Amino acid sequence: MELAVFRDDMRIILSEYMQQNPMSTNTQLFSFLALLNAYVPESYLLMSECQQILGPPDPIHGGPPFEERMEPFTFCINESSQKCMIDPLVAQISVQVLADLGISRSATVKKLMFYLCGDQPQPHILQFVKDLLTKRELGVNGEEKFSRLIEDIREKEKFSNAVSVLKTASNKLRQYHIYPQTLSRLYYIRGGNIDYNKAEEWARTAIDRAPNNSYVADTLGQVYKNRFMREARRLEDILPMAKTAFRAFKEVERKAEKEEGPEMNDMAGTVSISNSFNDRGLFGFIQVAKIAFEKLGAARSFIQNLKMEVKTKFDFFEWYLTYSKPDMTSTEPHYFWKDVALCYEKYTTEAAAESRSFPGLLDGLNHGLFTSKGRRAGFEEAEQTVSDLEEIQEDLKTTYEANPDNVKAAESYILSNILLSNKMHNSPKLTPVSELKAIIHRFLDTDVGRRSPEFYLMALLLFWPEEEPQVVQDEDDEEVEQPATDDEGSEEQTCEVEESNEEQEPSREPGQHDLMFEPDLRQHVTFMEKAFGNSVAKYLRGRYLVPLFFLGKGSGLSRWIHKSRLDAIVENEVDAELAGEQDESDEEKLRRINEKWITGDVWRIPEVEDMLLPVRVEHTPTMPQEHEEEEVLVCAGGKKIKVKVVEPCSALSTMLFYLGFTIQGPVVF
Repeated sequence: MELAVFRDDMRIILSEYMQQNPMSTNTQLFSFLALLNAYVPESYLLMSECQQILGPPDPIHGGPPFEERMEPFTFCINESSQKCMIDPLVAQISVQVLADLGISRSATVKKLMFYLCGDQPQPHILQFVKDLLTKRELGVNGEEKFSRLIEDIREKEKFSNAVSVLKTASNKLRQYHIYPQTLSRLYYIRGGNIDYNKAEEWARTAIDRAPNNSYVADTLGQVYKNRFMREARRLEDILPMAKTAFRAFKEVERKAEKEEGPEMNDMAGTVSISNSFNDRGLFGFIQVAKIAFEKLGAARSFIQNLKMEVKTKFDFFEWYLTYSKPDMTSTEPHYFWKDVALCYEKYTTEAAAESRSFPGLLDGLNHGLFTSKGRRAGFEEAEQTVSDLEEIQEDLKTTYEANPDNVKAAESYILSNILLSNKMHNSPKLTPVSELKAIIHRFLDTDVGRRSPEFYLMALLLFWPEEEPQVVQDEDDEEVEQPATDDEGSEEQTCEVEESNEEQEPSREPGQHDLMFEPDLRQHVTFMEKAFGNSVAKYLRGRYLVPLFFLGKGSGLSRWIHKSRLDAIVENEVDAELAGEQDESDEEKLRRINEKWITGDVWRIPEVEDMLLPVRVEHTPTMPQEHEEEEVLVCAGGKKIKVKVVEPCSALSTMLFYLGFTIQGPVVF
């Protein structure tokens, strides 16, 4: 009611004043402030900029004060530290009233750029204009296609006005690629009559301004992909349009490979910086391949020639989505894995869910979970049974025994046993740990320090020392406690800490070459991190590394708890909470699941506490540098091993945490 009254009052004030002063500079300034704060709430104009818009006479030269010149709008404007702004809610009402009175959003933003984006615009103005025209908000179904202002201009005015605004920005701010890039997207996504020629033209303009930027190059690929999908019907059109789209996405991939993370910003020779690897070139290729298959069918030689490339890109996304996600609480859009898996199945006739690769095996235990990528993609994936896992283990055992020198076969065979133990810890099919250790031993003293992260993950899981669970003693049991003797050192004395020498060979006596030896865990943690850096770190930068296993209270293989078991517990907890509540939507369920991980509530669930083995950690004496992750020391087998920290630790010298393993190495939670 109050808002309606305020809106009516504003309409009366503005209409009366504008009838008498339609072109006044204070109306112009008010419209700028209203537009800025309606769409960019924290934005402002400096008092000097306001005076520039109002024009002479300036108060310092004897002119009337700012408040007087801004009547009748003064009551809406907040002044603080030489900055002027309007309350966002008041601004939104004002923008709509102004639009009803003939001062449109598009006209206002173009005039704002004319006044404030001259030869040397202020950095804050450049940022506000960028946010106005290009900042896409997060909606119910993910990120919106365009900024709120562009969408409002398109919907409340007309498409050509949105085009005109972006053209003005592109011509006014010629050093920035974002405006022609957004204009290109507008032409192929939101046009009443989609114009691919204009979309291509503006995409190329954006590329000219940022020739090394893979994200800009992706816009051109998207233009070609969408045109191919919607317009290619005849064979003579399908092949050339598909090839054009493939070339564009391969160019995106090429540029993405050359981009570096922000830590390389000051390094000579760095051509482009991105916080995360741009996977859109690889994914765009998959989408075009899927469309081509649907348009051409499996019989075409063109389709057959794409099979290996599709397989290569499927392999990438399989480990990429198994080992990481955008951040702790978000995942790729539902269609992402769906398109990858369906394209792979079309070209290979193999089911993605039945993959026997290392990441495919790891993902198998996720089948059926609410948070699994298959479930999000809408696939019907049954939970793996004990017999399923026993069959997989038998097959991989046969494969390994036929290829005993194949390290990948060894890795997969060992992993299949760990996964089976998660489903049935006493399965008669399980291979004894001693035999699995012997298998990994065959590879430990060759290619030292140059194996894959998967190899070192298996080595660390097999050889990580078994610790007795820490028992909290009851007060009634005090009589069994024995005083420490001089021979009993503190944990500080019994747990050594030293830097591992990643180049040295595992030590053993002469003649011991074929005997079992315990590998240096610190050294192999270093090897694993180095292998991660050399192979996949570039592609996973800026992403959250998913914990693959946690250290549990069992023994042998059964002490390594696959994350799916924690996910199942959390899912059951949330289901119990939601039972009988009004909002039982998937969105609410996912929100609550994420909340338990963010807040750490997952570690306080009794079933999780009973399953996992706490470890004691200590802070390292050195502080992490910029772009470095925090590390702590974990005591294992009498040694202190440096491990990563998922969340920053408190300043306490020692605390209890849970140990997990990502594809980079050990981490504590």
